[in-house]
Amino acid sequence: MSDKESKTEEATPKRLRDARKKGQIPKSPDLSPAVSLLAFTMLGGILGNYILKNGLVFIKNSLSTNYSAEINNSFVRNSFVNNLIDGILMILPFALIAMLIGFVANIVQTGFIATTESIKPDFNRLNPISGFKNLFSKKVLFNLLKNIAKLAIVTNLVYKNLSESYVQILNSGSVGTEKLFSFFGSFIKNLVSDIVIIMFIVAIVDYIFQRREFKKNLRMTKQEVKDEYKEMEGNPQIKSARQQRQRQLAMSRMMADVPSSTVVVTNPTHIAVALRYESNKDKAPLVVAKGADNVANKIKEIAKENKVPIIENVQLARTMYKKVEVGEYIPVELYQAVAEILALVYQLKEKNKCKI
Repeated sequence: MSDKESKTEEATPKRLRDARKKGQIPKSPDLSPAVSLLAFTMLGGILGNYILKNGLVFIKNSLSTNYSAEINNSFVRNSFVNNLIDGILMILPFALIAMLIGFVANIVQTGFIATTESIKPDFNRLNPISGFKNLFSKKVLFNLLKNIAKLAIVTNLVYKNLSESYVQILNSGSVGTEKLFSFFGSFIKNLVSDIVIIMFIVAIVDYIFQRREFKKNLRMTKQEVKDEYKEMEGNPQIKSARQQRQRQLAMSRMMADVPSSTVVVTNPTHIAVALRYESNKDKAPLVVAKGADNVANKIKEIAKENKVPIIENVQLARTMYKKVEVGEYIPVELYQAVAEILALVYQLKEKNKCKI
């Protein structure tokens, strides 16, 4: 079985992240130009008056010549600069907006990627054998057929639109400048609209193909998946970070349960154990939090803020801390000692009620 045939497993999240860091992502190079062309077409329709006004100014300035002026380098330079400025003013808003939309479309498609991997020299690309193989790859064949199809379709659309409008084009010299602009604007809009639709269809098909090829190229063998899992599990930094997150989550959950506890038993300075007992809910007193030193101080602090009774019992606190884990009920041998603590808590509550 070849290596390619044995790659039956989908890429793991780590492999996908590594590929992204190298700039390897599925994307269609046709989508951004299609979006830019669509934006350009829409802007042409919305800002038609702007085009007409500046286009007329451009033509007027281009055709107007001071025949009495001396033709020299300064005259030619000034004429060129003036015409260039008029032309730039006419197309600049459209070009900038279309570029911006194309950039945004590219970011939406791929996300923001900052990597220098793709521009690093790779001598494997200079390998003539690999290069020859790539000439006959599925990707190259698909791109060739795609470009031929685009060329054929666009050529057919241009021919179709010209065939339908050739009479108006031949008579355009006698309709006046404003009508001429209006005609050519409508002609270009219809032509570009047809081309945009085709480009979007091609871009969608291309993106689906690129995504399938991307996933296929990143497939892994079962052994690679196992090796990667072992590597991640054995990485001391990853393991330590995971354990740290687990401890933090467990600590947060434990501290969140302290306000609901019935009593906190201390030794009194180094150990604190929070117990909860609700007769209609718990079959026995339950340890909801425990800790030593700084953790014990935090438990007592939260208990004071939430008016949970804190009672000192050195032996009971030490025993529960050693023998009972958080989330476990106390063992039978501690029932008597805990019952005395709870009785004292209930007595304190009754006294406080009487004071009120």
